Amino acid sequence: MLGFFLHHLSTGSLAATVYVGTDESIQSAMNDASPGDTIVLAAGTYSEDLSTEVPGTEDAPITVMSGDDGRATITALGEVLQIDHPHWIFEDLVFDGQFGDSDIIDINDAADHTRLSNVVVQRSSRDCIDMGAPSHVRITDTEIHSCLWFDDDEEEPRDAHGITGGAVQNLSIVNTSIHRVSGDAIQFDPGRSAPGWNSIVIQHCRLYAEPLTEDTNGFRTGQTPGDNAIDTKTNPEAERASLVIEDTVVWGFADGMDVSDQSALFIKEGVDATIRRTIVRNSEIGFRIRGPTSARPEGAHVRIENSLLHDLDVGIQFEDDVEALTVLHTTFGVNVTTPLVEDGSTATVPVIRNSLFTVPTLPSVALESEGNRATTTDSFVNSAARNHRLTGESNAIDAGIEIADITTDFDDLDRWIGMAPDAGAFEYGQEVTMDTGEHG
Repeated sequence: MLGFFLHHLSTGSLAATVYVGTDESIQSAMNDASPGDTIVLAAGTYSEDLSTEVPGTEDAPITVMSGDDGRATITALGEVLQIDHPHWIFEDLVFDGQFGDSDIIDINDAADHTRLSNVVVQRSSRDCIDMGAPSHVRITDTEIHSCLWFDDDEEEPRDAHGITGGAVQNLSIVNTSIHRVSGDAIQFDPGRSAPGWNSIVIQHCRLYAEPLTEDTNGFRTGQTPGDNAIDTKTNPEAERASLVIEDTVVWGFADGMDVSDQSALFIKEGVDATIRRTIVRNSEIGFRIRGPTSARPEGAHVRIENSLLHDLDVGIQFEDDVEALTVLHTTFGVNVTTPLVEDGSTATVPVIRNSLFTVPTLPSVALESEGNRATTTDSFVNSAARNHRLTGESNAIDAGIEIADITTDFDDLDRWIGMAPDAGAFEYGQEVTMDTGEHG
């Protein structure tokens, strides 16, 4: 192992860059690391189960990354990385669990300010990433896939999640793809642990299920493993948990194995969720929103704005007298068979304003409704390509009412052009240069 001292940090401590070759030990470099050090791995494969042994600091995190010669793969049968200390960064790496029966990456309670950037986490028979209760974890530009658990004895699939954990605080998941998982792409917190999770932000992500193209870890070609893209569970005594989902695309959550009422987004009790500029498509249920239960007397609070739903059996299903459901400037687009379903929520009156429904008439469930329109596919630029921007003849133009805190549309352009804001996710008259096709 060859280390080179390169520079001093602003704190005055001496930081080292240590280069590790494929015939050397990453763990040894991690054991010897000090705050501010960078461990650079040569391209190739390393068969190691790693763990942090020392902390970094806020001003001087410890970084493990691939070098300029190509990406390094770290692999073990089961767990590949256990993070027990704060201020570690792992960048431009592949973590491969070989379909072992342990989580690939464990981010434990004390691992505050962990960062995973431009990594691949793949091939687990359990969860790909599991967290205890750390704070300020950030996962960016990452691909997580093939978290697949099949119980051979019971001959049935079991839950293996893409990202899961306990009472995590201030978690950011950005520009990340999660797919081919036999549980949920993201689930917090299956154990409903105290003091409860809070402040999770999901931005610019792609969460999807798809049929397998080959036999994989007990699953057969053509099967579609997976439950939900996002599933929330909260501690019964915790404060209401904040979840924000923005600029994200979710699809494929239908025809799952042993799953009834399968939904893309399953938002349960005790959550305050805001969903903006998000597409939910090609699933059985787009949003399944649950009210109070015996586990927690507070139902979900959900606000959906500037979003697009299409190719769904059900757009939004609200259950168990959910406390608050608000839908603003949302397009229920092509092939949403039933836009709204009330299930045991006769006391709930959803607030739906400035939304566009591609059906002959507006939904008949009880609503607090203003500025909504029923329309046809002729309203859209290219319904076959699922481009739901408006044509100049659409009855959605200038059909809405003013909503003071929504000033931009799905494309993050001006919301109000003309006499009034338009109904639906898109404001007519904007100059949109990208051809978004199915993602618009």
